[in-house]
Amino acid sequence: MGENRKRNRINWGSLIGWLIFILIIAGGPLARLIGRAVGGSVSLPANWLPILIGTLVVLSIVVSAVRALGTTVRSRGDVRLPTDASAPPRAPSAPMPPFGGPAGLPQQPPAPPATPRSFTLPPDRAAPRLPPAPRFEPVINPRILLLGILGLILLGGAALVVLVGSLP
Repeated sequence: MGENRKRNRINWGSLIGWLIFILIIAGGPLARLIGRAVGGSVSLPANWLPILIGTLVVLSIVVSAVRALGTTVRSRGDVRLPTDASAPPRAPSAPMPPFGGPAGLPQQPPAPPATPRSFTLPPDRAAPRLPPAPRFEPVINPRILLLGILGLILLGGAALVVLVGSLP
């Protein structure tokens, strides 16, 4: 039931972001379309589009802040008990058990400390091995970078055609 509720929830931040994107890209033509649809009976201020976009940006920030606060409150209220039941419970004031084990069992003598052994490398392995030379690994895939540059050139060309076509 909880997962079904999560799937059906609307992501308001994403929805507002898409609305801002659409208004920035196509706000001018949409404003002219609305002006024609209304027929000039309602006069909108000249700067209503930037005001609308600014309001949506502020609303998006508020939605993100409320979501972050809700997540913080939900994570603080999520109290879980430990699930490890292997160690027996011990009172906080009880003394620690002795290192040798429980009293009453026979103690074994401590093992003698290990002595260091001499170790020599074979003659062919005596020279230290150097790590391989570092390789250049690009952060950005060159194909994607080339595709992006070509896209920018195409967009610039399209803008130039529109600009030249709109000149008298």
